[in-house]
This record gives sequence, structure tokens and C-alpha cells, in this order.
Amino acid sequence: MPMPAEHLRHCFLHDIKQRGFTLIELIVTIIVTAIAFTALSVWMLGANRDSVDPVISMRAATLGQAYLEEILSKRFDEQNSPGGIPRCNDDGPACTSAANFGPDGETREFFDDVDDYHGLSESPPRNNFGNERSQYNNFSVAVSVSYDGGTFGLSAQELKRIEVTVRTPSGFPFVFTAYRGNF
Repeated sequence: MPMPAEHLRHCFLHDIKQRGFTLIELIVTIIVTAIAFTALSVWMLGANRDSVDPVISMRAATLGQAYLEEILSKRFDEQNSPGGIPRCNDDGPACTSAANFGPDGETREFFDDVDDYHGLSESPPRNNFGNERSQYNNFSVAVSVSYDGGTFGLSAQELKRIEVTVRTPSGFPFVFTAYRGNF
């Protein structure tokens, strides 16, 4: 005996309502989603680890600039007069040899030429009066000075390269470079 059309329609709708996900389909979906989120998390963690907080970057730049301004305000060499004339090597005595860069027995407050800063290493950083820069407690600064005139077609001792390395609290280095000429 054939089933009435209304009964067939009801059975068909009942089958549609009963369709859903099987337990296996749910487990596979959960596993795939977990793997995708794990991969995304690992990728984002790596990207964050390699980046530096913009506020920390700005503070490092400000600190590096402060050191460079202080150093560049000093005369080129111990052998130069405070006004710069006569200049060492040209009209006056020989410029300080690179082997003798560093303080000439004075403390930082009395550094009077660029190469006195060679080898300076401070943690926490200080100002030129020897006071700690308290807003930079977990930063460190290192300074290197070398002759570098040859890079620009000058005689070697006509230009000093000043390199200030500022390390953030996480140890990320920012390097700032400037040149001071003997002219």
C-alpha cells in the first residue's frame, strides 16, 4: 500500500531536521581549529618578539641623541685649541693617536674633546654632570670613537666617527652614528 503524499513529506522533513554533525566530524573540526590557532599564535609570538615597543624605541632615540649632542659639542681633539685654531696635524701638533683615545685622566664631567668618550660604558646612563638619568634605569649606553676620514676621501685623521649604542631593557641595540671633522 502506497503512503500518502502528506506522510512522505513529513518523513522527508523529519530527515532534514535530524541531520547534523557526527561526533567524528566535530572532533576533526576541533582538531583542525586547534592546529590553526596554535600555528597563528606561534607566528604572532615570533613577530612580537622581534619588534620593539614604539615607546621604548623613542626613548632609546632620545637618549642616543642626547649623548651625540653632548659629544659633538666638544672640540675635535685634545691638541686643538678650544677655538679650533690651530688645528692638530695642519698648523699645530699631531692629533691624538687612535691608540690613546679615551679619557686623559679626567672624569666625564671634564671631558673636553670627542675622543675622551671612547670606551665610555654606562648603565644606567648618566648626564654630563654625572647624575643618573633615572627615566632610563634599565638602559645602557656604550660609546666608540675612531678615525674615519678615508671613508669620505679625506686623510684618515680629519674625521672622527662617533658611535653610540643604546641597549633597551630587553637588550635590543640601537646604534647612532655621527662624524666630527677637524675643520
